[in-house]
Amino acid sequence: MDVQKIMKLVEFDTPTVANGLEMLGVRDPSAGYAGPDVRALTPELGVRVGVAVTARLDTTSPGTDHPPSLWNEWLRHMQEAARDDGSHPVPVFGVIESVGPRPRHTVTLGDGMATVMKMAGVVGFITNGAIRDIEGVRAVPLACWGAGLSPMHGRMRWLDVNSPVVIDGMTVQPGDFIHADVNGAIVIPARAADQVYDMAKSVREKEQAFFAKLRSPGMTLDAYLASR
Repeated sequence: MDVQKIMKLVEFDTPTVANGLEMLGVRDPSAGYAGPDVRALTPELGVRVGVAVTARLDTTSPGTDHPPSLWNEWLRHMQEAARDDGSHPVPVFGVIESVGPRPRHTVTLGDGMATVMKMAGVVGFITNGAIRDIEGVRAVPLACWGAGLSPMHGRMRWLDVNSPVVIDGMTVQPGDFIHADVNGAIVIPARAADQVYDMAKSVREKEQAFFAKLRSPGMTLDAYLASR
């Protein structure tokens, strides 16, 4: 796997990468992307790409008990993923599926967690739930995608780590790559991740030529239809 080529995908917006991935024909294009309930919560931090390290977490089931934590185990998986290449650091995307009675209300990240995750090699975070401490998270800085913001959470009940998760309709396997920007997020299968850059570059070149034609002097709707 050419990690350096995968990291260069930050040169493109997520729709362009999605179109490049579609050109490879490795999956049905109706799958593999998050829906509108997940949005960029730190849009000023721009595009992120990284290898997915997953978990499932419930913070809305009631109780005052002290459930066991898988936080340290999740961090170790992140640290291992960041070193996977051996020669270059691999950017990591933390992925938490919120589960429980009120998944959108599940706060899965705050500025403390974000700070430690960045130490483990994390460049981006995505959840179908909420985050909090937004100003602190921006200061880390850690780019985040989620359903929104919420100020509180209940007991943190970890179901598992490093297992398949679903984020607003997007199934993510551990080791897949996530590409995300202000348009949303897509998942890139690990087997195809280093092939997408060339396809995305081709997509961008074709789109640039297309828009140059549309914006050329004298272009009309009739001329456009005749050229198709």
